[in-house]
Amino acid sequence: MNIQLLDEKERKAWFLVSGASTSLLNALRRAVISELPAFAIEEVQFYENTSPMFNEYVAARLGLVPLTFEESSSTSQVSLSLDAEAVEEPKTVYSGDLISQDEAIKPSFLHVPIMKLGKGQRLRFEAIAVVGTGKKHAKFQSALASFSSVQEYLDEEKERKAGEVGASRHAFAGKLPGDVKKNESVFYVETFNNVAAREQLYRAVRVVEAQLDRVVELVK
Repeated sequence: MNIQLLDEKERKAWFLVSGASTSLLNALRRAVISELPAFAIEEVQFYENTSPMFNEYVAARLGLVPLTFEESSSTSQVSLSLDAEAVEEPKTVYSGDLISQDEAIKPSFLHVPIMKLGKGQRLRFEAIAVVGTGKKHAKFQSALASFSSVQEYLDEEKERKAGEVGASRHAFAGKLPGDVKKNESVFYVETFNNVAAREQLYRAVRVVEAQLDRVVELVK
């Protein structure tokens, strides 16, 4: 299998893949979605919550706040705390208000709204973030992926330019190499945390390699 980066921008990357069967490409796609370790809030200890939202509802929303990932911290639990109060007027609490004990592990996006406090209401808690994968729970999913054949991509691009379809999920600023073969594939990755989309794919490749090695050992 050969993987060539076609284009990369913001949190997205497109690759040209050759020498891979559909089954292997799907294994890579599933690895990106469900096998990559990521941090997410697992437990919340509430000390004060005078908002109209139940503790369980707030905890569920906190679990879906994307957190950064650092391999060196992946064996540890990370504590994040928050103490917010709407004193004179209503106040929106954002993910950026969370204070982490580990500077490497914090919200990936600072403006994810957690809840809105009414005047005089307070929210104070300590949360514990742990490492998991999307296979365990969707809150640990740190990237998504999809793929299509080059022929499918070319057909879709032709329709898009003719105005027959809207924006293509495979569209990217770069161009396919001149010697591209129509049986090759375009693989797309989008990341939700600080790990680059390119690295997310490489992490998935290592996961699939390890899985294949285990299969070989079992066969032996």
